[in-house]
Order: sequence, then structure tokens, then C-alpha cells
Amino acid sequence: MGIATGQGLQEAIDRKVATFHGEVQLRGYQQALSADAQDLFLSPKDIQRIRSLPPFTDGQWFSACFKAGMASANKQMLGAQLMGFDSIPARITEQLVDGRLPRWPSNEMLISTEIARQLQLAVDSSFEVYFSRDPSSLPTVRYYTVSGLYHTGLQEWDATMMFCHERQIQKINRWDSSQHQAWVFYGNHPISVEESAALRGILPLDWDVYLPQQDFPQLYQWLDLFDTNTLILGIILTLVAAFNSAVVVFIRVIERRKALAILRTMGLSSNRLTHAMLSLFSRSVIGGVLWGNGLALFLLWAQSTYGFLPLDAETYYVDHVPVSWNWTGFLAANLLIFIAVLGTSILPAKILSKFHPSQVFRMQ
Repeated sequence: MGIATGQGLQEAIDRKVATFHGEVQLRGYQQALSADAQDLFLSPKDIQRIRSLPPFTDGQWFSACFKAGMASANKQMLGAQLMGFDSIPARITEQLVDGRLPRWPSNEMLISTEIARQLQLAVDSSFEVYFSRDPSSLPTVRYYTVSGLYHTGLQEWDATMMFCHERQIQKINRWDSSQHQAWVFYGNHPISVEESAALRGILPLDWDVYLPQQDFPQLYQWLDLFDTNTLILGIILTLVAAFNSAVVVFIRVIERRKALAILRTMGLSSNRLTHAMLSLFSRSVIGGVLWGNGLALFLLWAQSTYGFLPLDAETYYVDHVPVSWNWTGFLAANLLIFIAVLGTSILPAKILSKFHPSQVFRMQ
């Protein structure tokens, strides 16, 4: 259950972060993720080469631009981060909770429910955003309309992020339609370091590949702690199970000492006797493993279906405990437990198998 819930939480948060970042971004070399990122150009030939490279054929690429500004409405002001796409990604449309998707190209925007609350906006409301193009000149103002509201539960992003058409930002920066700050890829699974390295090898020298782990290292360091917690929990439970197994072997041998003494009298060697005790005990271990797995899988299925265990969304970014069905991890954990339990049972079984039958009969 620790493996399923820990990995499930990692995958759920990773997918939510990818809503804003994508599985991978292409930006300028050593260029941080910011509104001041340098505009770059990719030729149609470069774009075609990128889109034909596995695994980037199974997904969509979007050109993107960023711009920071101050949103104002109903005598309220709020720092905002505009993210412009050439078309709205399906991952973002899944977060729509009210209104409709923007019809681009236009000045329609998709904003979060948190921004709408702070600026007292509703669907079809209008607001203005002030931009600074040059420190020596007055801010530039643009007017936008709210087409819909989204909600992801990622408070840091929901509080500032607005989605608009890319051309809106290009006009503010006085760029043409071929100038972009990033290319964003949305796929069906996270991109590995090896796959990102292969992509980097076909890019022009002034471009680079950025994974979410690179742009948000603190968040992913926190997520890696779940693996550590699961490992520590697994070690503790394995030690407890191993200790209990040794005690059970000792008790069962004491209970059946008379039968074992008769077997020794009949000529059964200590090694054969040890094997017999472990074979008998392994049935109990298998039974316990089956019952434990059955109960765990039932609880995981119930949580996956009904989500009855809640979480604080402001802390964990999700409102319930997610479940990941990692069958390889389940099998490895069961195999580890089985080996550890039987392994620790060998020593007491070996010691107890060396008793002398006369001592047992004398006690009887």
C-alpha cells in the first residue's frame, strides 16, 4: 500500500505540474523559465525533425510565449503571469470548471478560479493588464475578456497563471509570428533523461531541453522523499515480520517436539528436519502473503474508486490519496518479504533441529 500510494501521489503531482510546464520544454540555452526569456527561432525543418523523434511522435507540440504583468479589475490589482499558446492544449482544457474555452485568435483568456475570486471576476467579465516593455516608458495596457475558469489545485500556479493566445504576447513585445520563447510538449508519459538527451542532440546550439525536474528542483526533491519514506516503512515492516517468523518457528517446534523427536529416533537427519520445518512454515508464510495482498488490493481498489481517504490540497496538491498500480513493485515487495521471512527462520530451525530425542522423552 505504501508503494501504491507513494508512487500514486508522485504521478498525480507530476501530471498536474505538467499542465503548466508540459512533459518537456524547449527554450534558449541556459535560459531560466521566466517572462524575460529570449525569443528564438526554429525552422520548419527543425520542427519536423523534432516531431519525428520517438517518443515525441506520440503527443503534441505547442509554441509558447510568456509575459508578466499587473491585472486590474474592480479596484483590485494582482500580479499575473500570462502564458500564450498557438492553440490551447487538451491537458489545460481538462481543468475547465466554468464557462467555455477561449476562441483564439482573440483577446479571450482562461483564468483560474483563484484569480477570479481575488479580482471579483466572472465568465464574460472584462479586465485590464498592465505590461512594462521599457523601464523608461509608461506601462502598456491591454484589455481582455474572461471566457472560462480553470482549477488545478496547484496554488502557486493558480494564483497567477492566465492562458491567452500567443499572438497577444507577440504583439506586446513587437515580435512577428515566428518568434517564440518556448516549444512545449504534451505527451502521455514523463520524458526520461535519456530521451531528453536524444532530443538535445538534434536541436540548434542556441536551444536546450528542460524537464520539470530541472525547472522545479525543490518540488521534485520533496516528491523523492516519498520513496525514502516508503523504503523506511518497508524495512521496518520486514524486520518486524522476520522477528515474528523466528518466534513462530521456535513456538511451533516446541509444540511438536515429541513428533520431531520420534522422527529423529527413526533416523531423520537434522538437515532433513530443518527442511521439513521450513517447508511446513512456508505454507503459513504463503497464506499470510495471500491474505495480506488480498486485503491491501481491496483497500487500494476502494480508494482508487471512491477516494475515501482525503488529503489537504494546499499541502499535497491533490484532495485525496491517489493510487498507482505498480505490479512490478508489488511482486518485488512480496518476493523480498518471502525471502526475508524464510531466511530469518533458518537459524532457529537449524538450532532446534539439533536437540537430542532422549531429552524430549525424558521431559515427557
